[in-house]
Amino acid sequence: MAEARLGRLDQAEAALREALRVQPLEASAHFNLGLLLAERQRPAEAQSSLRRALELDPRSATAAYNLAVLVAPASPKEAATLTGRAADLAPQDPRYAFTRAFYLEKAGAAGAAERGLRALVARHPGYRDGWALLGALLEGRGKAPEAAEVYRRAAGTVALSSSDRMVFE
Repeated sequence: MAEARLGRLDQAEAALREALRVQPLEASAHFNLGLLLAERQRPAEAQSSLRRALELDPRSATAAYNLAVLVAPASPKEAATLTGRAADLAPQDPRYAFTRAFYLEKAGAAGAAERGLRALVARHPGYRDGWALLGALLEGRGKAPEAAEVYRRAAGTVALSSSDRMVFE
């Protein structure tokens, strides 16, 4: 990973592949190789490495999340499933539930996305993006009065910063 941070991607890839030759069951090496391959614009290989990382470490929320980002263009439904897995594994991180709702909406499951976002803002009232996406989703579904209520609730939420509350006002 030091090689990658120094911009020596060929050397980084070679080192990760050597690490996997020596330790083929090392989930973190598969994970890091997946990220590197994604950075190198090799999504099919990146997906394969991240899938293997997730097989070896099924409790890796970051592997599930990163794999979701890669599969999302072709399969928002699979991306929603993967981010749901990440959200279940790390409920303290609102990004996972937020991204799941985003992919659910893209997959045509706006009702499930709405329910997920309502749960998200209840659990993480200071997560501005959750409020914003919930309001936008409701507006997109023709539920302007409900969206306005969401924005009013967000504006009144002390868990948000004062500048974020002003945006919702």
